Amino acid sequence: MIKKILVLLFSPFIITAQSAFISGFHTLCDNEKEVLIEIGFIGTPPFNFIYAIDNINQSACQNIYDNPYFLPVSSQGIYTITSFNDAVSVGTFDGSSEVISLSSPVAIINYEADTLSVLYPNLVYINASLGNIDSIIWIFGDDKSNSFSQTVYHVYLSDSNGIGIPAIYQDSLIVIDDNGCSDTAIHQVFIKDEYWLYIPNAFTPNLDDNNRNEKFCFEYHSIRENSLLFKVFNLQGEIVFQSTDAVGLSCSSLEGGWDGTYLRTKEKLLSGIYSYSLYFQEIEGWKHNNYGTITLIR
Repeated sequence: MIKKILVLLFSPFIITAQSAFISGFHTLCDNEKEVLIEIGFIGTPPFNFIYAIDNINQSACQNIYDNPYFLPVSSQGIYTITSFNDAVSVGTFDGSSEVISLSSPVAIINYEADTLSVLYPNLVYINASLGNIDSIIWIFGDDKSNSFSQTVYHVYLSDSNGIGIPAIYQDSLIVIDDNGCSDTAIHQVFIKDEYWLYIPNAFTPNLDDNNRNEKFCFEYHSIRENSLLFKVFNLQGEIVFQSTDAVGLSCSSLEGGWDGTYLRTKEKLLSGIYSYSLYFQEIEGWKHNNYGTITLIR
């Protein structure tokens, strides 16, 4: 008797498990736009899921290929997944993520002015922010320097003569509270070009050994040089000197200034008190007439 043996060959097969898992704990400062919650998948993309906030379903997220996927959220609550499927079939889901909203500090700057003269390019700032402030950072727009004090005295960029550089600078105050939430306040400062004029009241054209103060000259800033008219009068009201050469009367010019001689004959004038008038326009066009006296000493 021949026995027949039936051999059954079983081909191995793989059972896949489609699943989604949500996790994490996040704090959301109330002045932030969003935080990102991580969701991981097992399965074949694209993935589709529905999530809930405090058991209230939200809009479906479909055709997701990123794994893990970072869900942008902007509301406080407990986030869970309530439905999931991949490209093959419906899957399981698990986990949760909590988002807690925190009150942010409010950055406030107290300041004296928002327009400064080039003659005094400095400003006092005071931190008046609200909240449980843990740290502060001042950032200044002119030189990008930082300060960490409650009150700061900042001198803006100046030239070699200590005159400020006309510009608009943006300064910032960043405050961070004990929860790590932050806020930023911004203040714009306008450094305004402004004229100034320094006129001495005496000079000594006596050719002494130290060769100092031999000519009458003055210094100026931000005036229209072609508008200047300078006149000097004796006690009788006669014009003894006049000039429209602003550069030639400047102390910064090597040969600049008036040497104390009469304009017509170039004779030396006697010691005494002389009066002057000075007309000019500042850089913005405003007209000025200055009057004063000069003491000539020989």
